[in-house]
Amino acid sequence: MHVFLGIVMVLFALFLGAIGYLIAMRGKYALINNFVMERHAGKVDSKFAQRVGWIELFGAVYFLLFGILSICIKSNPFAWIVLAIGVVLLAAAAVLNLMLGKHS
Repeated sequence: MHVFLGIVMVLFALFLGAIGYLIAMRGKYALINNFVMERHAGKVDSKFAQRVGWIELFGAVYFLLFGILSICIKSNPFAWIVLAIGVVLLAAAAVLNLMLGKHS
């Protein structure tokens, strides 16, 4: 099971890395749900989108490193704990970015 979780984390890292790169480096802000409409309404700005992209890139690095590590360590509890911590950290970063980025 640890190998399966490690592979899932590595694949998730590749997905997050690709999306984060497109948003942060290439400016593809339309990949963010409702960003274009909310920017026109004045609720968010490009700094919000940049933070979304960087959060995804850092999440990709986390899941890539710990996904490979969980495959090497061969421990189910380690893989589950790392996966849970990563998901919680990504969710917390997204919520914090949402609170910082929204204009009333």
